[in-house]
Amino acid sequence: MVKYRLAAAVLLAVSICTLCGCVVYTDLADRAIVQSIGIDYLPDKKVYRISMQYFNQTSEGGINQIDKTQDNVLKSVGEGENIFAAAKNASVLTGKDMLLSENKLIIIGKELLSYDLGATLEFFTGNLHSHPQSYVAAAENTAEELLDIRFKEGPTSSQRLAGLLKNAASEGKGKFSYPYEVMTMLCSKTRSAYLPLLKTATLKTDITIPKDSGGEGGKSGGEEQSEDGETTIITDGGVIFCGGKAQATVNTDVSSVIQFLTDGTDEYSLSVMLSEYGDPSVTLTGMTRSINASVQGGKAVFDIALNASGKVVFKGTLKPYQSKAYKEVEKACEEKLCDMIENAVAKVKDGYGCDVFGFENALRRDCNGFYNDNADNMKEIIKTAGYNVRVEVDVR
Repeated sequence: MVKYRLAAAVLLAVSICTLCGCVVYTDLADRAIVQSIGIDYLPDKKVYRISMQYFNQTSEGGINQIDKTQDNVLKSVGEGENIFAAAKNASVLTGKDMLLSENKLIIIGKELLSYDLGATLEFFTGNLHSHPQSYVAAAENTAEELLDIRFKEGPTSSQRLAGLLKNAASEGKGKFSYPYEVMTMLCSKTRSAYLPLLKTATLKTDITIPKDSGGEGGKSGGEEQSEDGETTIITDGGVIFCGGKAQATVNTDVSSVIQFLTDGTDEYSLSVMLSEYGDPSVTLTGMTRSINASVQGGKAVFDIALNASGKVVFKGTLKPYQSKAYKEVEKACEEKLCDMIENAVAKVKDGYGCDVFGFENALRRDCNGFYNDNADNMKEIIKTAGYNVRVEVDVR
């Protein structure tokens, strides 16, 4: 018996060693460590175009490192009849295997937004090597245009862009989403979704790197900065989808309401126009929301409630003992938020039948029989539904 056990142990050890020898090892220096990907569609050529930012990495003395004396991020572009083929062609041009597990950002170009969003993101949700928490954003024009702008902050440009999206969400200016979250949104009957919008802007700032700086004779080979500033990237509202395709761009107020009613936010600041008190500013925290559905006269009705605590961060001429004045500030905050919510719902739901607020989930939960009977007509049910908005703010 001991001999059999010994033989089995030796056989197991040999099998493990054999398996280990079959593993293909690729040094990191031989991989294109992708940091951000832009996807565009060229309708005239009927091809997808991938713009890929990746680390320019060296390997010295067995240690993989970033050469900080050089531009540490390079760009590769590939085209193909589908996104997979375009990505593979971009990878071939780098001379390295593509590593997607570090990718921070996916930007979708304007032309491609009018096509099926689920099909665009399928490559990233179905690829086992993709990072599950890459930010997804829409571009005002082409995605490649945005990836051509480089920043001084952070080791890669994608870090700043990811930071823009994350900070906008923390300020209540619009939610961000990962690919699997967007795909979950698209599983609704209306196939609705929201993506934050990135666009170029000319601002007085020192955060970008001029193109082709350091040309011959000490002169810059890139574009000279204008008197108005330099080209940078900002977040500016978002894009709403219905039926899996882009329907419209929305401003920051609408983007904020989408975030309020879905993800919530850590804080949100607003100013109230009370000139007698110097137009004070309030920061809201502890925001909670609820959406309840009912059926009245054969029509869906949604009751939307938002509650928050507030702190006056710019008092203007307010005095601590003016309790009546603080009540007026509370009322002004409530009215402003109520108007924001009503305007956002009217534009998104009434205008496009788009459900980025989670109305379908409320209807399924609260009126399941009505939902099941009308599931195939959910877009029209959502579009024609009534709604009531209630906001309560406690300002200190």
